Amino acid sequence: MGTTTRSKTALRDSIVAVVGVILLAANTRSAVSGLSPIYDIVNQDVPLGIDARALLGSLPPIGFVIGGLLTPRLTRRIGLEWNLVTLVGLIVLGHTIRALATDWTVLAAGSAIALIGSGMGNVSLPPTIKRYFPHHIGSMSAAYITFVSLGSVVPPLIAVPLSESSSWRITMAIWAAFAFTALIPWLMEIRRGHNSGDPLGSVVGAKLALAKSPTAWAIAVAFSVSSITGYGMFAWLPDIAKDAAGMTELEGGLMLSVFAFAGTPMSLAMPLIAARVKNVGWLAGLGGLLIITGFGAMLLAPTAAPFLWVVIFGAGPLLFPLSLALINLRTESTSASLQLSAFTQFIAYTVAATVPPLMGLSRALTGSWNLALTCLSLSGLGAAWAAIVLARNNTVESELVAR
Repeated sequence: MGTTTRSKTALRDSIVAVVGVILLAANTRSAVSGLSPIYDIVNQDVPLGIDARALLGSLPPIGFVIGGLLTPRLTRRIGLEWNLVTLVGLIVLGHTIRALATDWTVLAAGSAIALIGSGMGNVSLPPTIKRYFPHHIGSMSAAYITFVSLGSVVPPLIAVPLSESSSWRITMAIWAAFAFTALIPWLMEIRRGHNSGDPLGSVVGAKLALAKSPTAWAIAVAFSVSSITGYGMFAWLPDIAKDAAGMTELEGGLMLSVFAFAGTPMSLAMPLIAARVKNVGWLAGLGGLLIITGFGAMLLAPTAAPFLWVVIFGAGPLLFPLSLALINLRTESTSASLQLSAFTQFIAYTVAATVPPLMGLSRALTGSWNLALTCLSLSGLGAAWAAIVLARNNTVESELVAR
């Protein structure tokens, strides 16, 4: 009887953890993808100049960098599960402030708070998977990355019609309410005594010199290429669609959803493939090739088949789920997973933070998106070097020991 009771408790705890991971994953991108499609609608209420839009476009990677820096320190003090509750609370608070914003600075402040919480979620999810599902890393990574992608797809798809039919403030409030649901599973875990009593304990151990690991750098570069594409497009794709391809505002929002959705099949497949193949280098190379091809086509023939071009370069960030999966697959402990997660995401989002303002500046100086699209296409070359290093199939610990 005791064994049966323990089995039921373990099953219930596993279900709660799965739901918690899925809800958290689904809420890590709403602060990114839910605003840029409705800039023109917000502008009618809260004026947004080109400078405000450039700053708002830069906030996601900046928030992610800050969140990545905070997460290991906060988790060391309060444990993994309380860290998850804290970051969800920041997402809820940020969306709420956005909904109440009366000028663009308040909108930016709310965005920054939500995005810091999202950044903490980015770093926390891989070690959460390693801690709760050590024997199902591939499948659970596929599940959570898929919901991250869906969290990128749905907001831009419904933001414009929802904001037009009601209010953009209602749209922001809906994101806040949805994020609130992600608190429930982790509060249940804490109530059942599952917060890491050894704050970090197995989650954070001895500090690793990751800057000396080629594999760590390869994952960081692959993540950076994906982030350059992602945050450049989340900031400016609706404008590129209107300016270069002659599309309407609604079509621009649809194109952003297509961009986000194009990566969803890859999000499902990449962790499973990466966990089963020995040489993942060709996967990184494929991602770079798709980015080069898609942006090159958008540059040379923007009106020929713009949705096809978006699907191609939107599939290129298969580097994103691949990198997240490799954070666990190329480490030997939860401690190393958290440190590598913070290391790679700090580098990637620092690089990505420069992309929206540089794209906006190039548009202002040249009067077109040609220079920006050229640079985005060339960024895919960074995946080639990452592919060579990742083909060696090393863990970061083994490389550091060898050195």
